[in-house]
Amino acid sequence: MKDSDKKILLVIAAIAILVAVYFLVVSPTRDEIKSIKSTNAQLETRLADLIAKEAQKDVLLQETEEAKARFNEVLKDYPADLAQEVTVMFLKQTELDNEFVNRAVSLPRETQYYVLAGSAVDSTDTVTTESEAAEAVDENYVVSTIPYEIKYSGTYEGLKDYMQYIADYKYRMNISSINITFDPELEMCGGTLILNGYGISGPGREGDKVTVDVQEGKNNIFASLGGVSNKTSSAYAADNGQAIVSNHNIEMLLTNANNDSTSGIIVATNINKEDSYVTSTANEAVGLNINVYSEDGKNFVKYAIGSKSYTEEISSKDVTIYVKSSKRVDDDDKNQVLVTLDNTSGLSVYFKVVDDDATSPRFKIESKTGVSVVYD
Repeated sequence: MKDSDKKILLVIAAIAILVAVYFLVVSPTRDEIKSIKSTNAQLETRLADLIAKEAQKDVLLQETEEAKARFNEVLKDYPADLAQEVTVMFLKQTELDNEFVNRAVSLPRETQYYVLAGSAVDSTDTVTTESEAAEAVDENYVVSTIPYEIKYSGTYEGLKDYMQYIADYKYRMNISSINITFDPELEMCGGTLILNGYGISGPGREGDKVTVDVQEGKNNIFASLGGVSNKTSSAYAADNGQAIVSNHNIEMLLTNANNDSTSGIIVATNINKEDSYVTSTANEAVGLNINVYSEDGKNFVKYAIGSKSYTEEISSKDVTIYVKSSKRVDDDDKNQVLVTLDNTSGLSVYFKVVDDDATSPRFKIESKTGVSVVYD
């Protein structure tokens, strides 16, 4: 090979080496330098921001705690879940606290429609480990809603009280739509409304617990143990129904069936009005059916023991029943009245039970429909 060819080959090899060095060493190094400079610029910006925040550390921490406190105050307006048993008891309480009846209620599944990212805890809470911190950040608050469709009936005042009850309720709810019909003869409202309930689930939140004191196998789960419903807010709540004793629509006398003077069970609209008497002398548990209903624009009450019955028109705004019971005299004293109440009217029915036997009551509500309250 000629010397000139060798020189040409050496030049070509040198050029190839320079090109390889450029692409394999110089170019990546330049790209890395650019990346480092870009990262450094970002870090310098971040450092400047952190230095500025460090100077305001106390203010920022205070604002963070205030934001957490405001967030937790908002959480208090919403339940941790929308459990159906809680809803059922809430709806039943709306009837007890107002002249209002939920005729039919739909209970659909809740819908999750918004996620509040991040975690807000009480200002007194502390995170002790990195895993706890990571867990707190990962957990979110989920907002859910349920639209309850309710067919209702009640007085106009009862409807207004119901709306105020919803507005004042401890949790945020709203009526999204409502239609109202009014019967001028009965002076009753009716229709359908959509009541929206909202809940927020998330870290540290527990749903409300429902305590239902109901004997297993009862026909009516809304009557508490022994068939007595409790009411803390009504027209007769102030004196625990004592006003019913002196002013009532129906009177019921329960005594020893083995006595020689009167029947063991007497039900009457007036104890001095014998033609209204429905009685029993049986020394055993006896069924008493009480029907409160509306017909031709009027309200009526009908009570019956077996084939014996009596019906009377009710002109008052509610139905009050005074039950005058008595202690059992001995082990052979067995008589008892088992009440089946069917209230299809818009009226509330109130019982006042006096002097019943605490160990073995003579008065017991076996089942009921419609709004009713027992004071004892």
